[in-house]
Amino acid sequence: MRVERLGDHHQLGSCICGVQALDDWLRDHALDNQRRNLSRSFALLDDGDRVVGYYALTMGGVRREALPARYGRGLPRYEIRMVLLARFAIADDHQGQGLGRDLLIEAIERASDAGTQVAARFIAVDPIDENARAFYDKFAFKQIQGDAGGRMYLRIDDALAALEGPD
Repeated sequence: MRVERLGDHHQLGSCICGVQALDDWLRDHALDNQRRNLSRSFALLDDGDRVVGYYALTMGGVRREALPARYGRGLPRYEIRMVLLARFAIADDHQGQGLGRDLLIEAIERASDAGTQVAARFIAVDPIDENARAFYDKFAFKQIQGDAGGRMYLRIDDALAALEGPD
């Protein structure tokens, strides 16, 4: 297995995750969004070069008032930069093998690197359902109490510390 930036040569129809919106987005919008500099997508490929998972990243911002109190304390009143994990999926026939964990770690590493290069403070995700929310919760993403949209956040410095592991 390997991860590479999504390209025209990838067979996008081979990644069926069981969530129609994620399957359709990959097939119908991922490459166009990439060409238009709206997001960057990365494909998880099996040994036969079949797309078995993917994620998409983009940059965004969040108002301090929209953050959990402990995340927003002491920050300025303008939008705080973040990397948004905009889409994330693993093909049905590859779920339950730990690939989601591995791909999310890769996405967090890439998002953290982007955040250190362009000064983003958070990685954010909008879970598509309760299963996704529980998955992100295992990786220390935090939901904001009372946020109707359900966005979850992970501080980039916390992500980097977790990826480095104990000293």
